[in-house]
Amino acid sequence: MRRVLASTHPFGHLDPTPREVVARAGGELVLNPHERKLTPDELKALLPGAEVVIASTERYSADVLDAAPELRLIARTGVGLDGIDLELCRARGVQVSWTPDGPSDSVAELTVGLIVSLLRQVLAADRAIRGGDWSRRTGWLLRERTVGLLGLGRCGSRVAKLLAPFGCRLLGCDVDPAAASRAAAAGVEVVELPELLARSEVLSLHVPLTPETRGLFDASHLAQLLPGSYLINTARGELVDEPALCDALEAGQLAGAALDVYAEEPYQGPLTARDDVILTAHMGSCSDAGRRAMELGAARAVAAYLQGEPIPDRLV
Repeated sequence: MRRVLASTHPFGHLDPTPREVVARAGGELVLNPHERKLTPDELKALLPGAEVVIASTERYSADVLDAAPELRLIARTGVGLDGIDLELCRARGVQVSWTPDGPSDSVAELTVGLIVSLLRQVLAADRAIRGGDWSRRTGWLLRERTVGLLGLGRCGSRVAKLLAPFGCRLLGCDVDPAAASRAAAAGVEVVELPELLARSEVLSLHVPLTPETRGLFDASHLAQLLPGSYLINTARGELVDEPALCDALEAGQLAGAALDVYAEEPYQGPLTARDDVILTAHMGSCSDAGRRAMELGAARAVAAYLQGEPIPDRLV
């Protein structure tokens, strides 16, 4: 049997099929014993002897790969690749696959849920009632508002399609020229970034973490947002300068924000003290169907590798 480490958690809890796929292909599956995201030291302690890892968002840098000389495949459950040094993997003969479509619908639905919750002040009303305050709150009607989408890839385009029936105005911005056709199909007006910031009453982020996007929403870009607007981030935490976001909220530049991702997780920073912010625990992909799709996609990549077949959705 060939050792397969599932560093991601959970794996096969909702549906045992992904575990069965790995076992039938000859893999000896080792589950994450900590039942949470692994620290670098915990990952390095589990990797020796593993030929394959079914990975989450943990980082695979040089020191981690040094602890795994037998590693030949990283099968990522999800789409974020900023934690994997792809060039280093290529140089060391470590293949990398992903599940690009698995989490997209789940992330899109959570995004829309966060937007509606913010605009109708759902969480603030819940907290007030629990404290004995029965105050009806007047929020925004989506139909009357402009929603901006930074990124029109898999998640951004799905958010646009889900929002279209609300009747809101949709703006989008993407560096990929191919995004224009996706935007047109979803009824999105494509604009440049400065116009997107200036016109969006709700801005939702759907871009990958790259050197160009890291820290993109610093004090300067936050100041360019429409005063009184809302910011949603279900993409990558490092896109947003969290202290600058706190300052923008405190100054009233933003009316509120919703975050599912953070620069450091678990998040325990000052945003937890703000009632104008909704915080969720990096759970955008965590629907039942989304989780099954990601796990099964990764398991099929592992099975293909173990059986000497072409690996689906291989990147390296």
